[in-house]
Amino acid sequence: MKVSEGQRGSRTGNERIDSSPDEAERIGAHSMPLTDFAGGCLMSLSSVALSCGLLLINGAFVMACLSALSAAGVPWFQSEEASQFILFGGPVALLIIQWMMLDYLRFLWRRRQAG
Repeated sequence: MKVSEGQRGSRTGNERIDSSPDEAERIGAHSMPLTDFAGGCLMSLSSVALSCGLLLINGAFVMACLSALSAAGVPWFQSEEASQFILFGGPVALLIIQWMMLDYLRFLWRRRQAG
């Protein structure tokens, strides 16, 4: 069903008749400054970039350790299944440990700053 121009009116649909212009703009919402939004995005992107960098370094470290242990003749690291599991799980486990260390250092830093 088409509505003619005369039937549409001037209101947009999210406005109430008895509301002020500020209240019509945001019903039940609070405005967020752009700097807060940009700061949150920047923090998320830096966290992702740091995680990717740490995973790259951890993967190289685990691969070097795995090849050294395999060349040394350790029979447990010569099986393909174990080496694949370690090659996948090792960098992720190291990343979790590194983030836990970073959180603890941040906790110590904030406690020291507080007094």
